[in-house]
Amino acid sequence: MENNKWKLTGITVAGMIVVTMFVYAVTVWPTVNGDYDFPIYELQNFETYGDFNDFMVTSMNQYNTYSSQILGGWNKSIEDSRSSNEITVPASVGDGQSVDFSETNVQVKGVDEPDLVKTDGTYLYILSNNKVLIVKAYPSDEAEILSEIEFNDSLYVHNLFINQTRLVVFAESYNYPIYRAYDNGEKEEEMDIVEPAIWYDSPDTHIKIFDLEDIMNPVEVKNIVVGGSYTGARMIEEYVYVVTTQYSYQTEVFDEEEPVVPRILINGASSEIPLSDIYYVDIPEKSSTITNVVSINVFDDSEEVNAELFLLGNSQTLYVSQDNIYIIYSATYYDYEMLEDLIDEIVMPKLSSSIENELSTVDSLTLDDYQKQSVKEWIIQNYIESMSQEDIQSIALEIVKETEKTIIHKIKISDGEIEYQAQGTIPGTVQNQFSLSEFDGNLRVSTTIYGWMAKSYLSSFESENNIYVLNSTLKIVGSLENIASGEQIYATRFIDDKCYLVTYKQIDPFFVIDLSEPTNPTILGELKIPGYSTYLHPYDDQHVIGIGRDEQEVKISLFDVTQLNNPTEIAKYEIKNSDEEWYWTQSSALYEHKAFLFDKEKNLLVIPVGDYSKESAYVFDISLSAGITLKGIVTHDMEVEEQSEHEIWDSAYYIGSYGNSIKRTLYVNDVLYTVSDNMVKMNDLNSLSELNTVELVQ
Repeated sequence: MENNKWKLTGITVAGMIVVTMFVYAVTVWPTVNGDYDFPIYELQNFETYGDFNDFMVTSMNQYNTYSSQILGGWNKSIEDSRSSNEITVPASVGDGQSVDFSETNVQVKGVDEPDLVKTDGTYLYILSNNKVLIVKAYPSDEAEILSEIEFNDSLYVHNLFINQTRLVVFAESYNYPIYRAYDNGEKEEEMDIVEPAIWYDSPDTHIKIFDLEDIMNPVEVKNIVVGGSYTGARMIEEYVYVVTTQYSYQTEVFDEEEPVVPRILINGASSEIPLSDIYYVDIPEKSSTITNVVSINVFDDSEEVNAELFLLGNSQTLYVSQDNIYIIYSATYYDYEMLEDLIDEIVMPKLSSSIENELSTVDSLTLDDYQKQSVKEWIIQNYIESMSQEDIQSIALEIVKETEKTIIHKIKISDGEIEYQAQGTIPGTVQNQFSLSEFDGNLRVSTTIYGWMAKSYLSSFESENNIYVLNSTLKIVGSLENIASGEQIYATRFIDDKCYLVTYKQIDPFFVIDLSEPTNPTILGELKIPGYSTYLHPYDDQHVIGIGRDEQEVKISLFDVTQLNNPTEIAKYEIKNSDEEWYWTQSSALYEHKAFLFDKEKNLLVIPVGDYSKESAYVFDISLSAGITLKGIVTHDMEVEEQSEHEIWDSAYYIGSYGNSIKRTLYVNDVLYTVSDNMVKMNDLNSLSELNTVELVQ
């Protein structure tokens, strides 16, 4: 016994080092199988703003990996300068004829997504060089800049919506006044701020609505400032829904005697968020991150802005159907207390009697509690490493369900109303918004479990991919797991009761998955081809377009899923970079679906392709009979003189190269419009002959 004591004392230091390895090792992302009984936590309100402050402080102290910011400040001197052009142009199409024009490529029909460029068939609304330009687009021979909206230098403009005669612009700024001691309704220029606290790393999101009845002179009719960084927005009919995320690194701003009161700013006046609209979910992985959900009626300026605040976790992905907002984040959570409980529940029953004796001996040593814990974990780690790979896998599989997961929150939306509905938990990590889809009351989700830590510390775990079906209360009712072990998901597309999934490691498995029976998802067919797709788009009910790459080339594929159990690639086109200085061919359509233009009736497919500094518009004919053929390439080559040799971002190299990179393409009737920061070019949609250009850089 004495020898054992000396032995264990001598390895204390080593054990304290190894404990970190063990913590990482058991928080892995391996395969998860079996039933799931993740706990559901009740949504609650605070009784006082002091309780809200206490919760924030406790959360940040308990789980300081994450931090939060309470509705950061606002810009006090934002002035929009507009064009002084006196020409009057009506906002409607002049001759009243119908116009055929392309809309933003969105995930869900009827749920618009903001973008850099929008059109209503007559005008283009373009975000370029941090200002919004309104361009007369059709007819193309009359194209010109009609007006522009400039913003304060402190604002970074993200994107915009257009809805008839209303323009909505989203921007961010970094300002740091605190809300303490502000009277409700008090104008910001009248506020007396004494010793303001600074909340670091907390931008504000600005939502600016302009009236375009006089297209030459846009008028700002509403300016809403919401704390936090811009997460995403959607427009459904006349309502815009906006989500922001806030953090803070300072707990001292929360004061028991003078609690912080969350507010938003509407047209320069602060508006307090009532306690009844502040919610929290008291989950073990406490997060002091604040998620703000705001709805605004774009047309009715008198309707109140609806703002609700949720302490849900770090918002990472946003999926929105016509009825619900889904806020998704991946949670990697553990602490020593939780780890000790997991060891007692999962590991201890698997230990041999000799190991149990060693652990009992540790309790008799003259060590601090944390040192004893470290030594025990070292002993367990050594024991685990001596186990078979099958037993190690089994332990990791049980632990991962408690430590690696994706949290989903469901918020109902209807005519501007916001109502929290449910929460759910699934194993693994989602890739992007296309990893989720709502259909017939269920939510379908694809995830990947990677196992990075397990590969480093336990064994060679292989990543695995899963499909989960959740009901209206976000309970798992169906699952399909262990898809393509060793691969990871690169693209997901749910279309009605089918899921098309692309995984990749060395080849491209294209899976067809049947979800017609939600409780029993089934793989119907699989196709293995070189390369992979990162975005999938429906061509019709029985064919799917894939955009991805094969090694260094951008690859377009057309998949035939007429025979669900035997999908085939009936056409492909690979684009190699013609510039020898750039090895990889690039396309923003690989990761941004809004850069993808497709029209089946016109046999039209357009994507930007090039290198890291410049992309041109590749125009394709695509059809089932002829496959995929390159019709032509539209390139922007506007020369811009260098403004200052000391201003790198305004240099001729930056503007002339990246500024000529085509970001979006669209059509109005028989004219193709390509848009870069420097210019708009118009080409005949059939012949691609150049019709006109409008320079955006003055």
